[in-house]
Amino acid sequence: MSIDQLLRLPSYLMLQLVREARRIGRAGLRGPHLTVLAHLAEQEAVAQKRISDSVRMDPSDLVSVLDDLETSGFARRRRDERDRRRFTVSITEDGRQALRERLATARAHDEELLAPLTPNERDTLTTLLRKAYLHHADLRVD
Repeated sequence: MSIDQLLRLPSYLMLQLVREARRIGRAGLRGPHLTVLAHLAEQEAVAQKRISDSVRMDPSDLVSVLDDLETSGFARRRRDERDRRRFTVSITEDGRQALRERLATARAHDEELLAPLTPNERDTLTTLLRKAYLHHADLRVD
């Protein structure tokens, strides 16, 4: 298969753009941490199982992400008052600040990554990627 043939495959192009996005945005919170923080920002306190289901993350991977977030002071785990066998998780004010900062950084990285596209092309790309992603995800996004 030639490079020209690869450059006609959307999946190949998306993978290469993900690699470039990772190169641009090496510092700060990683994707799973950002995903969990964004989910927590929309909740009061949520059970770990519900987070795992909502963000489609393996429970053992989620524990590792929550450990990191808690160590950084961005999230807090507490025993569920209704069921002491479970934990609930909430975002801290430092976590909200870190999320705001990381999202601002991500927007700047998107500007760099998508610099060759017009604003209208960026909107179209975002719409199409979102449509494809949500087709495969059980996320409830408004």
